[in-house]
Amino acid sequence: MKYETKEDDDPSFSEELSSLPEWDRSFWLSRAYIEASRCLCTSMLSGDFTSQYSSSRVILHLTRQGIELFLKAALGAIGSVPLTHDIDRLFSEYRLAYPALIFAFKIPARFGVNTTLHLFPEDHKSFHATLDQRHRYPADRIGNSFATRETFDPKEVLHELEALDKELKVLEWARIRPQLDGRPIIG
Repeated sequence: MKYETKEDDDPSFSEELSSLPEWDRSFWLSRAYIEASRCLCTSMLSGDFTSQYSSSRVILHLTRQGIELFLKAALGAIGSVPLTHDIDRLFSEYRLAYPALIFAFKIPARFGVNTTLHLFPEDHKSFHATLDQRHRYPADRIGNSFATRETFDPKEVLHELEALDKELKVLEWARIRPQLDGRPIIG
């Protein structure tokens, strides 16, 4: 694998990004997290990234973080953002804030979004208590393992990531940003 080196002394800092509002920087980071998960998944398929359970956690964590930041960016662009990592809650808030069908999208099931969990508040609370941790840590705070039997097919996951990436970019650039600027929304 060939690595490129940085040729200049300029710091890796973007003046352009630093001046953007927080919601806009969240969109940029969201795209970067999802791109990184796609790259790692592609590397796993080519044999350049180890195909093992721990590696799949990294891919899933990056994607989940990208989804969370997309939802927070979309909500922040039109108001306030709930202080939570709960993708179910963020997705529900997003659907309320953007009710038109052109803003709809589907989060892959492996990321735990369940539109009916609110019907069972105690189950939702216990399920979510560790949801954002499951891909980042080996166990919960009292030592219960997060390792579960599951199938992680990098080819299938890559297909999901590519579709999600495309969908989120269309939502951001053709629907959400034009709405903020008062431009016509591209349907």
